[in-house]
Amino acid sequence: MNYIRSHWQGKQSLAWSFWVNLVAIRIVITYLEGFTHPPFTEQSTLSAIATILFFIVFQVAVYGWQIIGVIRAGELYLSERGSYMMVLLAQLGIAVSLFISVLFIFGAFQSLFTDPNGLPLNPKLQDTIDLEDFTLDLSDDKRRIHLQGDFRIGITQQLGLLLEQNPEVEGVELSSNGGRVTEGRGVARLIQKYGLNTYVFEECKSACTTSFIAGAVRHLGPRGKLGFHQFYLDSKFRAAYIDRKAEQKADLEFYEQQNITPEFLEKVFATDHADIWFPGTEELLSAGVIHKILPDH
Repeated sequence: MNYIRSHWQGKQSLAWSFWVNLVAIRIVITYLEGFTHPPFTEQSTLSAIATILFFIVFQVAVYGWQIIGVIRAGELYLSERGSYMMVLLAQLGIAVSLFISVLFIFGAFQSLFTDPNGLPLNPKLQDTIDLEDFTLDLSDDKRRIHLQGDFRIGITQQLGLLLEQNPEVEGVELSSNGGRVTEGRGVARLIQKYGLNTYVFEECKSACTTSFIAGAVRHLGPRGKLGFHQFYLDSKFRAAYIDRKAEQKADLEFYEQQNITPEFLEKVFATDHADIWFPGTEELLSAGVIHKILPDH
């Protein structure tokens, strides 16, 4: 309490007040702030409450204490030494810290309301990893959608619009090398929401398998393959706080909800991201990954 009071009263040196009580503590606060909201937490009432409480405590109360202390230390420094240059630099530092804090505060609250499956607000972040284009083709009888290509940003959004416009769709045929995990999950949520069946007649790998496993009834063609491997972060703009093992665990929990056997779950992420595991048809059947084997379409 004496330390807090002495800074508040401006009794600590200007250098200490600025570099330790303002800059160092601001860095720690900025780092911790990210743990209160997406992508580290799910979008929920709890994350909103945590973000608001963090804002009140650290961005209002603590930040006010930091700024007032530096200003008063500057006034004392000026009265004792009469040099305005150091005080001016400290004031400039306060302005910079305020600007940075506002950006992080805006981002924190924005993440609470941004659709995680929608397009990012910054077009530079749309796809920094090397992914191919995708296509969504509606069958002639309008009963099935053929999703072909990589799971790029926007695929969930476009599939959602197509399903809204065609309520008679009963299934999704998947042909993909994978792509973004978040988009694979987004497509999976849509498949579950509309109660769709899933089909693979060629290859469905990596993030694609999550979408496939979301199917109400899961079909595999005679030449169909499902490929599994570990997650991999490959982006110029890597999202902070992403724990690869925690993300894999989240998918395993989803697979378990889809009645995949524990023995199979132990193998899903055992293969390195540079390789791929293609389990045999009989193993997929016995593990509950697929329900039916179809003739070629």
